[in-house]
Amino acid sequence: MKELLNEDCILERYYPLIPYKNTLVDNLSKMGCLRKTDCMDLSDEVLLEAGLPDGDMVNLFRAFLRMYDIKPAKLKEIATVCTTPEEAKAFRELYHLPGVKSTRATLYYKAGYGTLKDIASSTPEEIISRTDSIIKKENLSLKTPLMKEVRTHIAVAKAFSDNAAM
Repeated sequence: MKELLNEDCILERYYPLIPYKNTLVDNLSKMGCLRKTDCMDLSDEVLLEAGLPDGDMVNLFRAFLRMYDIKPAKLKEIATVCTTPEEAKAFRELYHLPGVKSTRATLYYKAGYGTLKDIASSTPEEIISRTDSIIKKENLSLKTPLMKEVRTHIAVAKAFSDNAAM
């Protein structure tokens, strides 16, 4: 969660959670809440005790956790856009990244990023360079990912490739 609650990789509407991240993460860890699903199951009262100041922040925190849920329709798309089982497997993983749909997943896959671990172990500069090279090499009408987008994808990949620990 510490990876994700930073201005350089979350949406602005979640910025109010940032001042509480260290206390929240420390307290949730002490409670044995290591995964997103564990946190979602906590009562409002427990989240308040963990360091959130009020009900509005509790609701914002829950929305922040849900932001990374994959919509079922997005997963159904895989069958129509993937041509190989390997590509479909990669897309199922890459679709965990916020905002990634078939176009971005295709670009990442062509650039050699087929797993969250691949993304997590790269730097933003590497990802931008490799995707830009593929766009130019294959003359694709795609845009190179923006720095903030790539930083977000790396942070989410790190969080989800580490046994989905939050």
